[in-house]
Amino acid sequence: MMLSFIPLFLLELCALAEGIRVIRKTTLGADPQTVNRLNGESFQQDPITTLNGYQYAVLWASDSANASVRHASVARRALSASSDWETFRLTDYNQTDDDGHNVITMGVSRGDGTIHLAFDQHDNNLNYRVSRAGVASNPANTPWTSDIFAPAGTLDHLPGLETLNKSTYFSNVTYPRFLSVPPRNASDEADLFLELRVGRSGLGDDWIYLYTPQTGAWSQVGRYLEGVNNNAYINGLDFDAQGVLHVTWTYRDYVNDVGQNVAVEAGPNGPENNHDMNYAHSSDLGRTWRNNWGQRIASLDPAPTNVSAQMPANAIDISDADGGIPRTIVPASAGITMFGIPKYGGILNQEAQTVDDEGRVHVLNRENTTGTERWYHYWRSTSAHWTRTALPLTLDPPSVNNITQTPTVIGKRGKLVALPASATQTDTSTPATLLALLPSNALLGPSSDAFTNVSTALSILASTAAGHFRDWHVVWEVPRGCGAEPLFDRTRLQADGVLSVYLVNEGEVQVWDLDVSGV
Repeated sequence: MMLSFIPLFLLELCALAEGIRVIRKTTLGADPQTVNRLNGESFQQDPITTLNGYQYAVLWASDSANASVRHASVARRALSASSDWETFRLTDYNQTDDDGHNVITMGVSRGDGTIHLAFDQHDNNLNYRVSRAGVASNPANTPWTSDIFAPAGTLDHLPGLETLNKSTYFSNVTYPRFLSVPPRNASDEADLFLELRVGRSGLGDDWIYLYTPQTGAWSQVGRYLEGVNNNAYINGLDFDAQGVLHVTWTYRDYVNDVGQNVAVEAGPNGPENNHDMNYAHSSDLGRTWRNNWGQRIASLDPAPTNVSAQMPANAIDISDADGGIPRTIVPASAGITMFGIPKYGGILNQEAQTVDDEGRVHVLNRENTTGTERWYHYWRSTSAHWTRTALPLTLDPPSVNNITQTPTVIGKRGKLVALPASATQTDTSTPATLLALLPSNALLGPSSDAFTNVSTALSILASTAAGHFRDWHVVWEVPRGCGAEPLFDRTRLQADGVLSVYLVNEGEVQVWDLDVSGV
């Protein structure tokens, strides 16, 4: 089935003096009419991605005969020809829970062209599918039908790990996310990364797996974030240009909720129990973790025989009481808390993280520690210094959406986009630019319904390294169009400088292609 193209004359855009131009706006499909969002959640890494000149996207689509049943819809389009979307539905799996955790996330292996899906996850058994090899390697000669996922169907484990105890490793799964591993020199390298939580809100651990296309199998790296009467909520996982993996997170403490109905949302284990902004990094695909100052704080594998040769200059190991390196990062691990933010301090979970071309780590979150809920930008310099800056309440030029005055404690979350040098005009001396995609959380009336009575306005702000990322200004706005949380195609941005934004707009799931070369 071919999906529709929306002409540019239907776009209602605010004219601004600089920067962003809409190239095209297309529709993937109708958004299911559920109470909780099933498409467009900040932790949905990724619902849209690009490889070999084709863009791929996923969404839940309602069954034509029964709106209470949803099916995974998988779409693609050829970018060079400005083609319309082709799509099919996987009708052999019924999604029925009206639960905002149960999104679809996707990964594509560049090594063997397989497409990987994880979906419908909230403290339940793993739901995983993988396509035949070669589907994304030679897309022009691959018919786009559901047969590419036959005959294995939905799996409750990862291929290659059939011997693992499913009740230990592949049950109570939430928030799976894929991440492409940067190319290295080895011919047998892993090229896809999977991170997921095992355990419930307030009581969970995060695990890492790697996919090797040469074998078509997954391997377990291990548990890297261990909850201690709490759980970590990560803002994101990102590799820098040197292949170092960066992660930031907040902790949520557990509150006993025995006897309460918490099947769909967190109940008393909600964001009010979030605290602190934490950071760690790994240079060996998540096997060894170091704090902000390069001290080794966790080793998921047995300690290497030549530790000193693998350590950064001036770094030291942090040993546990027995003289060994801990096997996981725990809340008491040394040097992980960059900013102490108390419970009831307004910090949300899973908002946004990115790494720019220079290796600076950027995080978007929010706080109300001053009495006003505001978006904050936290960033790590190339010398490992962290800065925390509130986004200004007043912008110049002014925001027609008053965007920086709208964040609420549990309102729609934003995204950060680090523009690659190739995306900002032709002048390579242009200062590094960071974009913030901010959805409005302003209520439209007296109702307190955070989903049906909230503004759908969207603003994009920009700041620069030259301005120490304090020079935030509006570069593009729309009065409506963002009914969920904005997401974007990170791979296409790196490939051709186009920012494809995945949005839920007035009952439809859409992709807006933006030219950011003028920012």
